[in-house]
Amino acid sequence: MHQFLETTFGPDELEILDVVLEEWKAQRGLTKDNPDVELAAAVMLNLFREGNRTIERLKAAAAEHRALSEL
Repeated sequence: MHQFLETTFGPDELEILDVVLEEWKAQRGLTKDNPDVELAAAVMLNLFREGNRTIERLKAAAAEHRALSEL
């Protein structure tokens, strides 16, 4: 839990999140102002904090996340 709360986000970490979120958004045909995109971003931030810190791992975690698959 300690590592979860102390995760820092620099340019490299934000790039990983952006790549995965943009792909997720494009697959669903959503625009950036869609409320589901904001929810997905929050979920992906948490998945990243849980240790999914590469594009591949974050994509896999997002694909398995129930809420993201239902959005």
